Amino acid sequence: MRLFAAIKPPADVTRELMRLQKGVSEARWSDLDKFHITLGFFGDVTDERAEALDQELARHGQAGFDLTVSGVGHFGHHEPHALWVGVEPSETLRNLHQHCRRAARRVQIDMEARKYKPHLTLAYLRAGTPLDHIIAFEKNWAEFKLPPFLVDEFFLFSSHTTQMKRGHQGPNIYRMEASYPLLGTRS
Repeated sequence: MRLFAAIKPPADVTRELMRLQKGVSEARWSDLDKFHITLGFFGDVTDERAEALDQELARHGQAGFDLTVSGVGHFGHHEPHALWVGVEPSETLRNLHQHCRRAARRVQIDMEARKYKPHLTLAYLRAGTPLDHIIAFEKNWAEFKLPPFLVDEFFLFSSHTTQMKRGHQGPNIYRMEASYPLLGTRS
């Protein structure tokens, strides 16, 4: 099964994010229940490794912390493929990401090596989406910022691809496999 660790923002944050989901007709906007901040993508994992990963992820001593959602942008320099909302830099968030990387390493799961860029994906873009639509969207929401929210747990999710007619892939379905509370005082 395909696994990833992530933070789910509270409902008031996701409602605010949905306000941004307009103005780019070529976008396939993310569903409310799919908003998350990825901490680590583990890829396809056997059941045995998934169980070991679960145990390792649970072995953390981190306290809850505040995160702030701020700014918008896109992935794909020459061929934009996704719109995102950023997460302000946080040492505590980086530490939680590193905890996920160490947990994966301990159970011999190779994670991708790309630089960690915390974000929430607002939409996936069709090939050939006009760059001027993306630039207009980013200008419109350039000052977007929400009040901080408390992160007091993170989750392990599985991702399952649905099949549509004629063999086309449909949207992924996420299922929560485990939760890990962050205890102690806020950092």
